[in-house]
Amino acid sequence: MQEYKKPLFQKGRVLKKEGLEALRDFPYEFARLWLNNWSDGILSGFDISYIGDEDKEGQLVVDAGAAWYEGQIVLTEKETFPFAFYDRPVKIWIRFFPKQTTEDFFVCPLEISVEEGEQEKEGMELGRFRLSKGARLRKDYRDLQDFSTAYNTLNLTQVPYAGEDGITVSPVLLQVFARMILENPSAKESDINFALLCLNHPPVSRKCLLWYISRRLGIPYRELGHSEIYQCLVQIAGTGNRKLQEKRRKEGPAVF
Repeated sequence: MQEYKKPLFQKGRVLKKEGLEALRDFPYEFARLWLNNWSDGILSGFDISYIGDEDKEGQLVVDAGAAWYEGQIVLTEKETFPFAFYDRPVKIWIRFFPKQTTEDFFVCPLEISVEEGEQEKEGMELGRFRLSKGARLRKDYRDLQDFSTAYNTLNLTQVPYAGEDGITVSPVLLQVFARMILENPSAKESDINFALLCLNHPPVSRKCLLWYISRRLGIPYRELGHSEIYQCLVQIAGTGNRKLQEKRRKEGPAVF
C-alpha cells in the first residue's frame, strides 16, 4: 500500500526533516513525470525587448525564462545587454555548459548572449532581428508573414520549444496563425479545429503540426525544419492582401 504525504507546517508543530525533504522533492518529481519524454527546448519566458533612441546607446532586455534541458527545468534571471548592432542581423542565444554537483547544489552553468551574424551555433535560439537605430523592436504581428519582416521585427520562427514528440514552434506564432484562420469567414472546418487547438493547448506537439500540414496540403508526412513548418503555415493561412504583400517587397528580403 502506498501513502502520499504533504507537509502541513502548522503553527506550534516542530519542523521535521521529512517535511522539508517532501517539500524539496515534490516540484522536481512532478516536473520529471510531466516532462520526462519531452525534447530539450524553451518552456516559457525569455521575452526580448529593446530600450533606446537615436541619442542614447540602446539596451536589449531578455526577461527571465524556463527551459527543459537534459531532464531538468533550468530557470534563468532577467538580463540586460548594451546594444549597438544596428542594421545588422542579430541572434540571441542561450547556451548550457557541463553540469556540476557540489556538496549543497546541482549547478547548470549557462550563458545568454547577443551575437551578430546569421550563422548557426550550438545552443537554443531565443530570437533574431535586424534593427535600425531609433526604431522600436516590433512584436505586434499583423499576420504570419510579419514574423519575417526584414527590419525592426522580432523573428521567433526558429525558436525551439520543448515538446513531447520533438521540438516544436513558438506558441506566439501559432496564436497569430489561429487568429488569421478564425478571422477568415471562409476558413475550412479542419483549419478552425486546428486553430482552436493552437489557442487552447500550447505548445502544440511537433507530430500534431506535421500531420496537420501533411493532411491539409496533401503532401506525404515527413520531418520538416522550423523554416519549412513556418512557410507551410503561411501558405495555409494566406493574407489575401496584395497591398500588404507589395509593401513587404519594398521593405526588402526577409531575414531568416
